[in-house]
Amino acid sequence: MKKWATVAVTLLASTATFAAECGAANAGVGLDSAQASLRCIERVEGVNDKKLNSSYRLLLSTLKDDPDQGAFARSHLVAAQRAWIAFRDSECELKGDLAGGAPQWRAVNQAQCVSDLTADRANELARYGDAAKDN
Repeated sequence: MKKWATVAVTLLASTATFAAECGAANAGVGLDSAQASLRCIERVEGVNDKKLNSSYRLLLSTLKDDPDQGAFARSHLVAAQRAWIAFRDSECELKGDLAGGAPQWRAVNQAQCVSDLTADRANELARYGDAAKDN
């Protein structure tokens, strides 16, 4: 339980901190602001991606397939994660397209979406880990 709680608390704290830094550092609408925002969001995205991978590996190590019981939690997690990645990428491409504004902000909007959804998924996997340990 302690591992999962630590992952969730760390995720929330660092995501909020990075988001605040990106918002404060990059006021403006021009190309320079878009590029600065993109660099900042990509750093946040990298942190969120590491947390996602950590949560995923921890959950994967917890789950087992048990063909005798007809339970395939580990295999279902792998399939769900692959499908989620495809969904996340397509969803964020759509959000980037629909966000409007100057063309230089499309990549910023798309990266922000990827970062946000990745952080949400890492938290979700941490909750799954808590539930798996309770079973």
